Amino acid sequence: MPSKKKFDVEVARRKARDVFWAKGYEAASMEDLLGAMGISRGSFYDTFGSKQGLYVAVLRQYDETNRREVQARLRDTLGPREAIRGLFAAVRAEAVGKRGGRGCFLANAALELTSSRRAAANVVRRAFTETEAFFQDRIRAGQASGEIEPEIDPKATACTLLGLLLGMRVLARTGVPDEVFGAIVEQVERLV
Repeated sequence: MPSKKKFDVEVARRKARDVFWAKGYEAASMEDLLGAMGISRGSFYDTFGSKQGLYVAVLRQYDETNRREVQARLRDTLGPREAIRGLFAAVRAEAVGKRGGRGCFLANAALELTSSRRAAANVVRRAFTETEAFFQDRIRAGQASGEIEPEIDPKATACTLLGLLLGMRVLARTGVPDEVFGAIVEQVERLV
């Protein structure tokens, strides 16, 4: 019979996510993770398997509870054009907020990926593909309802929107002023 954990696994996972988010995968040492999680090395390996396994798990969980939920809520509560604009407005607000300098966990992961971390790359790739699909879906729905001009190419515009969104996520890490984000949001409003 497996022994009962002497720590809250979800709390430990969240603390590990915060370490990875702040430092990145490579710079997050085992000592950083163990200290933040408040567990021993044995408990770490027994519960999470490996640093890379934990990283992929927290990246996947972040994607599920952040990106997917936000996009689903926008899709379900706003019209097509407003859903797209709402996503950019939310990213802008986050970027200039208190924690904006840390960027997006998924975008940060993309910037540091190497070919040796295929599982993490798959999580990031899927998130970006699904975000592009969100944009395409909203554009097509907007075209069907007459909200978005029919001559707009859904695929090309979705790719452009994804690039702008990721650009905002990266720029957030550099502390650029809100005017930069405002200019991007204005361009998005012209696109759709």
